[in-house]
Amino acid sequence: MTDNDLGLRQWDSQMGVNFALPWYQSHDVLYFAEGPTSKAFDRQHLERMYQYLNQHGRLYIIHIYDEGQWKAVGDVTLARDMLPIVLGEECYRHRGLGFRTLSLLISYAKNELDWPKLVAHKIYTYNTASLRLFKKTGFVIVDSWLETNDMGCVRMERTL
Repeated sequence: MTDNDLGLRQWDSQMGVNFALPWYQSHDVLYFAEGPTSKAFDRQHLERMYQYLNQHGRLYIIHIYDEGQWKAVGDVTLARDMLPIVLGEECYRHRGLGFRTLSLLISYAKNELDWPKLVAHKIYTYNTASLRLFKKTGFVIVDSWLETNDMGCVRMERTL
């Protein structure tokens, strides 16, 4: 899937995970995606996560065409019960890539897969950038809860 200089390439094990390892060792990525007590991933942890995501749904690597080449900048998984998205490269955040990525996946899920809805199963309430992104793409909060560490979370859905 592409949108001009943005491409989503489905991950497979031959791609490995080395390109994404720095993302999952970043305090900001871990804090917003995995929670405040999450520790840096090692290669084996990341491989297990990518394999799970790819078996559970469709794991895509987000690429941007910049300076004459395609560069991996994040990942996103399209599954019936979750839609995790990470922009691992900090310099590409807050540039509309999350919106464009979700827009491509919404269109694909609606027009190609004929899914009735999409679900963002767990967003920390302190992750205001993700909350804004999902609201901007038509998701609404359908549930909220506190985890055992008193961290607020929400579940968001979008009818297709």
